[in-house]
Amino acid sequence: MFARILKSGTFHDVVGYVTRQFHDPKEYTADTWRIIGSENIFVSDYAKMVQSFEAIHGFMPGKENPAGHISISFDNADAPRLTDEFMAQLAKEYMDGMGIKNTQYLVVRHLETGHPHFHIVYNRVDMLGKAVDERNNFRRSDRVVKAIKDKYGLTYSPLKKKYEDKIPVFKERISQAIYGCKSWDEFSRRLACAGLEVKFHDDHNTGIRIGVKFTDGDITVNGSKIDRAFTYRRLNNLFEFNRKHGQQQSDYAPTRPKVTVEYTPTQKSSLVEDVIEATVGAIGNLFTLGPGFDPEEQAFQNAIKKEEAKRKRKSRRI
Repeated sequence: MFARILKSGTFHDVVGYVTRQFHDPKEYTADTWRIIGSENIFVSDYAKMVQSFEAIHGFMPGKENPAGHISISFDNADAPRLTDEFMAQLAKEYMDGMGIKNTQYLVVRHLETGHPHFHIVYNRVDMLGKAVDERNNFRRSDRVVKAIKDKYGLTYSPLKKKYEDKIPVFKERISQAIYGCKSWDEFSRRLACAGLEVKFHDDHNTGIRIGVKFTDGDITVNGSKIDRAFTYRRLNNLFEFNRKHGQQQSDYAPTRPKVTVEYTPTQKSSLVEDVIEATVGAIGNLFTLGPGFDPEEQAFQNAIKKEEAKRKRKSRRI
């Protein structure tokens, strides 16, 4: 069992896809799909289904792309067990685990492919006119699928197991590569050294870069599936922050050379004369500027010596 949370859209598009309205009718005939579950939906025909969804969406008309869409596939080894009734039950348990409750949904089984699977279409606006909670839905989906597989003894696909085993490896390598990184080019070079390739996804309408994924051999994983911190937007913001932070440090860096103070003693008649001479600014060769000179520290030392000189002069008058 493997769940894919697909891009949400309009009910016209998503319901039309799962019910094969936009496919070649000669190839996708009425016996290549069937509705195996639904709630709060008129299922007599495509138009009625869309109208049913749109009626509830009217409670929150500002909700964009209100049609949620999830595909759930199974290993062929489980095919003998996957009756329509059992699939409908699994769909309901999956939606309950995901928090998709008190809303409209449609479960459609596709029969023309080589592996058993069904599609869930649900209204992202519930029956009370509120938005369905979809926070952390990718992580939640992984937990729900695992619980269902364990409950019913469904097959763990070898490819899925390989995919899941790779996630911690990807996360560790990416976490190491982003430290102090200031650009995508730098990030890509670092990951290439770790054996990972960075690929991007652009919006097909605007051409704007919106996603990032990582590839290691035959395994490719979206950044958001590895960790929510590894989405394109968050990584891009991190690199921009590092660039600005690095620039600020260079802007505030002192431009004067760092010098040290080296004390060169001279022959003086008395200790008091040494102190006085230091107080008035190191006359003659008393001080030499070296590579670590700090004006603030020098001013502090001069102030101390000045106070000491005053005490000495006062004691001499007494």
